[in-house]
Amino acid sequence: MTNKPSSPTPHSVCFLTSIRSRRHHKRYKLQYSHFPVSMLCLITQGKGTVLIDQKRYEFEPQQLYYLTPGMNIELSVESENLAYYSLELEHYVGSQASPPVAGSHKRLNLHGTDTPLFPLGLIPIRKSNTLLHKVQQLYEDSLQPNDPFKHHLQFQELLLTIMEHSTEQQPTEFPAAQGIEQALAYMQTHLDEQLEMKTLSKMAGLTASSFSRLFKKTVGETPVAYLSRLRMDNAKELLGQQDCRIKEVSKAVGYEDEFYFSRVFHRTVGVSPTLYMKRNRMRIAVASCTRFHDNLLSLGIEPVASINCCRYPGMSDAEYEHLLAAQWEELAHAQPDLIIGDRYHQGFHHQFNKLAASSILLTSPDWLVNYRKLSSMLGRHQEAEATLNQLALRVTSARRMLHHSMENKTVSVMQVTHACVRIHGTVNHPLNELIYHDLGLKPGRNVPLNSLSLEVQPEWLPPLEADYVFVLQKNVRAGSEAIYERMRRTHAWNSIQAVQSNQVRPIPQWVRMSWTPNGRAAIIDEILSITGTEHTSS
Repeated sequence: MTNKPSSPTPHSVCFLTSIRSRRHHKRYKLQYSHFPVSMLCLITQGKGTVLIDQKRYEFEPQQLYYLTPGMNIELSVESENLAYYSLELEHYVGSQASPPVAGSHKRLNLHGTDTPLFPLGLIPIRKSNTLLHKVQQLYEDSLQPNDPFKHHLQFQELLLTIMEHSTEQQPTEFPAAQGIEQALAYMQTHLDEQLEMKTLSKMAGLTASSFSRLFKKTVGETPVAYLSRLRMDNAKELLGQQDCRIKEVSKAVGYEDEFYFSRVFHRTVGVSPTLYMKRNRMRIAVASCTRFHDNLLSLGIEPVASINCCRYPGMSDAEYEHLLAAQWEELAHAQPDLIIGDRYHQGFHHQFNKLAASSILLTSPDWLVNYRKLSSMLGRHQEAEATLNQLALRVTSARRMLHHSMENKTVSVMQVTHACVRIHGTVNHPLNELIYHDLGLKPGRNVPLNSLSLEVQPEWLPPLEADYVFVLQKNVRAGSEAIYERMRRTHAWNSIQAVQSNQVRPIPQWVRMSWTPNGRAAIIDEILSITGTEHTSS
């Protein structure tokens, strides 16, 4: 009886080629195209935004990132300083060579590999203090004369620490949470089946009510909502394939009745499966006063028509009727397949349905919810995320610069209308949230902190005590100029620091611009210009 040679035992080894402590001072932007090496980066100081192959992270101290060759990295630093340890790696795999001749040494055949050691990007770590201590010790020892083998063992110990403390690499410690993971995996691989909650809860070893409660706590939505979203996401992917049929897609995602599937798809996505299949050829029109046409353009889509049916103060009945007739004529001439309207066009929804095969209203007060809904509906998720990632970098960079130049200064935003003076608050509107939350500017005195705005007659203007006042004058034809002049004659107005230092700045339609990524970027540029904040690059 002859013995068959055993299969070569696979081996994997990772070497540390260098470890450095790096620091950047007042460098607001860093960019690397096609990152050249494999590297672990442990942040020790600073915060900001980083894009790693268009995936966005908000970085902060004691976070660990794993970077590999070819990655595209953009960094926007919010803090004054950025410090981190960088550990360059070389990873090799191989197997033992053919059985050695008696008396000879064993030999391994190794070759470099691109197989990742850890999850790419951010590695979630428990006990990050332990990791920081080991990296610091490894760095300090590298500066001293040391036994290379001992140094290599220290590095291997560090790799083991990362693997043991990585929350993504560790199996969960709790059986119930393991059950949720099993249920998730089962749902993802059995979409074409009729899944019942009692089956999933039994798989997780929980009662139906406990399963539903823990599932929502873990995943962020109910099992039913998650399963429906998962099915719709898969349906969109299948509908994007050539020569697909709605009936086959319906069955593939667990719906025996294709008509019921179509209704669920339309309700969830916003358009019918048929329209979604032709989304790249679909004629789309917008009816919006919040610049939905800009949103479409940022997704790479040119609307066939863009109308605004809102009636503004100062318009006569005859003028509005003429405007409305012209808008409807433009819309009808464009022959759209789909009309997308904003919250200010809800009264026209019925008429839209007469002009197009489908219409949808995006009515959320959150601009980002509307934008993501739009991109999902049109199959432009990647374009949307790329746009949002660039905006996030811009916000982080501007916030850092404004923090430096506007550290002890305050701002107020107001609209002067034909009826009153409206002082913007810090919440409940895209413009308020951009200025006071995203950019971190400090509100002047009497700026409403927990409401959309405060409306007053000019003679009742409260003391603002702001270093900058941004003023949007609206509805001039209806008489806003008179309201503005009345305000300018008040003691409260002339007591404002911004008025005394000539820092009252008229602004364009920031209120509307704030509903789109490109509009928000333009507002940021104008604020940096108005405040004299220097544009600093890396």
